Parts: sequence; C-alpha cells; structure tokens
Amino acid sequence: MHRRNRAAEDGGSSSPYHFLVFPLQQRLIEFEARLSAPFVFLRRWRSKRSASARRSRSTEGRRENRSKIDPNAQPGISTCPVPRKSFEMLLSRRPRPRPTLDPVSTSSDSYSPQEVADRFEHIQKLSGRLNINGKIFEHIVPEDLEMVCELGEGVSGNVTKCRLKNRALAVKRMKRTDNHEESKRIFMDLEVIRKCNDCDYIVKCYGYIITFEHLFICMEVMATCLDKLLQRRKCGLPEQIIGKITLSVVYALDYLKEKHKIMHRDIKPSNILLDWHGNIKLCDFGISGKLIDSKAITMSAGCAAYLAPERIQADSGYGYDVRADVWSLGISIVQLATGKFPYESSTPFELMVKIREEQPPLLNPDDGFSREFCDFVRDCLHKDMTGRPKFKDLLEKPFLVRSAAEQTDVGQWYQEECTKMEVDNA
Repeated sequence: MHRRNRAAEDGGSSSPYHFLVFPLQQRLIEFEARLSAPFVFLRRWRSKRSASARRSRSTEGRRENRSKIDPNAQPGISTCPVPRKSFEMLLSRRPRPRPTLDPVSTSSDSYSPQEVADRFEHIQKLSGRLNINGKIFEHIVPEDLEMVCELGEGVSGNVTKCRLKNRALAVKRMKRTDNHEESKRIFMDLEVIRKCNDCDYIVKCYGYIITFEHLFICMEVMATCLDKLLQRRKCGLPEQIIGKITLSVVYALDYLKEKHKIMHRDIKPSNILLDWHGNIKLCDFGISGKLIDSKAITMSAGCAAYLAPERIQADSGYGYDVRADVWSLGISIVQLATGKFPYESSTPFELMVKIREEQPPLLNPDDGFSREFCDFVRDCLHKDMTGRPKFKDLLEKPFLVRSAAEQTDVGQWYQEECTKMEVDNA
C-alpha cells in the first residue's frame, strides 16, 4: 500500500489536486496535450482567417442592402413575422437591498497549489493510523476492516458499518477521481471532519486510509439519522426532543462558524444523527465551506428542498452567508414537528419557485405547539435574510433557552421508541 501511496504522490504534479489523479492517466493526458499542441494552433489560425473573411463579406452585404431599407418603416418595428418574446425565468426579479454578509470562506481557491500539496502531504503521512477512543492502531489497510452492513450514502460516498478487532466503526468510502470538483468535495469532507474532533456535536473521526483508488474515512457509529427515524415513526417528534436536537445543531453550526470560518450548507434531517445515548451530532461535510459555491453542485447534492430563498436568486450577485443554514434548520424543524416535508411539488424547479414566491411554512399553536416554538420557527424562516437571526441570536431565543434548561433524556426516549416500533412491526 505504501508503494501505491508514493506512486499517487509522484503522478500528476502539474495540478494542485495531483494526489487524486491516477499517475499513468495523468502522464497520458500530458503526452496527448504535447502531441495535439501544433494542431490546436493550426485550427485556431484557420478559424481566425475564416472569421475575418466572414466579417468582410458581412460588411459588403450591409453596404449593398443599405439602399433596400424601407425609408417609411417606423423605428423599433421588427421585420420578423412572429413577434419575438424575451425568454425570462418565472422567478420574479424584485429589487432588493444587498445584505451585509458574514466573512465565511466559500471557495477552495483560497488555498494556493502549494498549500494544497502541503496539506495533502501531511494527510498522507497519517494514512492508516486510527485512534478509536484512545486505542491507537497503526498501518491499517482496508482488508483489516470487516464489513458488517450498509448504513447509507452521503454526498460523495457510501457508508458501511465495519469492525476492527472487535471495535465498531462507520467507514465512508469515496472513490478518488481526476474530476476537480469531486476532488475538492472529497478533500473538504476529510479536511473538515479531521479537525473537528474537539466538538461534541460533530461526528468523531477516528482516522482515514488512503489507497490508490479510494479514500476511507473511519468515524464513530451512530444509531440512526432523523430522516430514517421519521420514516419509521410515520409522525412528528415531541417538541421537547426537537428542542434538544435544535440546540445541538446550533451548537455545531456556531462551532464551525466561529472556529473554522465555514458553513455547512447541507442541513437536513438525514445529516443529523442520533446515538443510543441520546447524543445528537452533525455529519456529511461534502459540500461545506471552502468548496466552489456552484448552484448546480449544491442542487445535485440533493438539498434543493432545504435551500434558502437567497440561494435560489435569479440574480446570482446577491450572495448568502450562514443565515442560509438557519433557513435550512427551520425547514428541518417543521419537518420534524409535523412528520412530513412542508412543500408539495412535482419537480425541483416547481419546488424552488414555491420556496421563493410563497409564504414560508409555519407552525400553529392551535396544533399543540408552544408559542415559543412557533416563534422560533417563524424567525428561522424569515424570507428576507437580513431579518433572520444568526447562531448566537438563536441561542438566546426563549425556545432554546427553555430547551437548554429542560432535563430531557433523549437516549431513554429513543430506546422506548425503538421498542414501540419493534412491537408495531411484529
């Protein structure tokens, strides 16, 4: 495995992400580029000559047709028999003041090629070294991991439950690729999770294994995600449990913002995990922080349903900050409280139109929710991001102040729920 790692380091050094490109493939690409260079130059030269000739003929044609123009024609009348219509998005473009955004890094280009290479060199040295609850394992390879079962899929890889010498762990496997965007996604996932082990509200990383074709991130095993829990319950969660969940998520988001200057950007129930003791933790950082902020990439990640209105702006110049995560949290809370997704739509485009144009979904005290809970959701789902609170402000809201003071045993509740669901399914 070490020979493979060295080979991966030597190949493709011309790219800041050379460590994620197969060496042989990279050399073939460079060889083909050298061979095709003269032909590319020739095609460009011919293209310029033909373009110049077309411009010349076009100019002569306009001079000849100048006398054929009807002098009685009114200005601005189209000569096309079918009136032309400008193609515009259905999304309205109401003028809005540009908000003041928090300084959160959203581009991996903030790293120079040398910084990226240095970071990966450091990461490569720690490959195969796992620290599982204080027990150190050295020189671990994928063959040492005994697969138990599939757990699910994240943004950039699948997750399985494995055993290593009678110790359980969740292993996220991601394929190494020569696609730069996927490379950044993989790098960001590893970069974020490996430096967040000091936060109790983010899934712990035990270490990682880098091979010629794959990257394996080894993490602690959690009992379930909230999305699966909702599907099994077929109804919403108690308000006291949602309060503890919300508190943990806000703590995690505030930690990411204050300590690492990044935002998650993919808050949804499937990325909020719960263990058997009732600890709630955030996971899946595949599109967070320093990745290139591309709307297409974000939507392909499957989180369009939780996007804030400012992230669906037809005018891309408005931008967004951590308050977009507050909106996503609000939508997730409504889903957890009611047991169903608040928007009904048949297509992603229709869904995004509803998010932008319709009033946000709210909770009603008449349905058994407390006034503090309903007010908290309303604040999170403010359509104008400037009216939406940030993480520190959320922690001071009466709903979270009350949730922090309550002695709610989430672990006991979850175990009782599992027993009930087993009885119902029997």
